[in-house]
Amino acid sequence: MVEEAKVRTGDVVRVTGGPFAGFSGPVGTVDLGRGRVRLTVDIMGDVSTIDVPLSDVVRTD
Repeated sequence: MVEEAKVRTGDVVRVTGGPFAGFSGPVGTVDLGRGRVRLTVDIMGDVSTIDVPLSDVVRTD
């Protein structure tokens, strides 16, 4: 059984674990099969796309 995503495309999330902890950005894609989220973040003035575990992000309502 596939769990429903706690975040959706377009949600702004904050990364809570791993090397990108503390970064925030909008979700571009959610891959439930892999349990991953792709989002864009500003890293020292450069906008980058990162791929992190779904368990490592929380919505920033």
